[in-house]
Amino acid sequence: MNLMKRHFPIFLWLILAACTIPLPHTPQTLSPMPPSPPSNYGGIEIMGDTEFIQQTRTALALLEQKAPDAFRKVQIYIGRIEQGEHSGMWAWEDPPRYEVGDATAFFSVTWYASTIAHDATHSELYARYQAAHPGESVPRTAYGGVEIERLCIGYQIEVSRQISAPQNEIDYLYTLDGTHCDLDRDGDCDWDDYQNRDW
Repeated sequence: MNLMKRHFPIFLWLILAACTIPLPHTPQTLSPMPPSPPSNYGGIEIMGDTEFIQQTRTALALLEQKAPDAFRKVQIYIGRIEQGEHSGMWAWEDPPRYEVGDATAFFSVTWYASTIAHDATHSELYARYQAAHPGESVPRTAYGGVEIERLCIGYQIEVSRQISAPQNEIDYLYTLDGTHCDLDRDGDCDWDDYQNRDW
């Protein structure tokens, strides 16, 4: 017993030291995961992390199976789908790029698929104007703004029905009047509005 009492401080020190000294090869900080290599679905490049790529492939497969006309439109007018901070269509880029925020991509597969079809319509309108007016810059009103948003929402509703989206998603789309893009309520949908998007 006296031996135990005499050596107890040493045992205690060894236990405490073992709890505080890092083990060899144990990382002290976690570094962010690098993005996955780009994927491809139906000729559409997909860029983002592994979960984003899988969700995008699932959404595109749903369009391909249940709304093939919408899927063909996406193949023509969206060349890249890329994970980003906000959602928006960069129709003037080569290839046209749909940037998607996580709130949109991961809300549901049906919602995400319907937004891809929606934004392919913006890109289609941009491309059609450009083809009809070669050499001219494409005005924002040709592919964006409140009236164009209403047109794209109407198409999104049609596609949502085709892909069997839940009724609450379709009902929500019916509440939109095209002004949702004008977040600062200054009468237009511009860069400031894009920067303020939470989707």
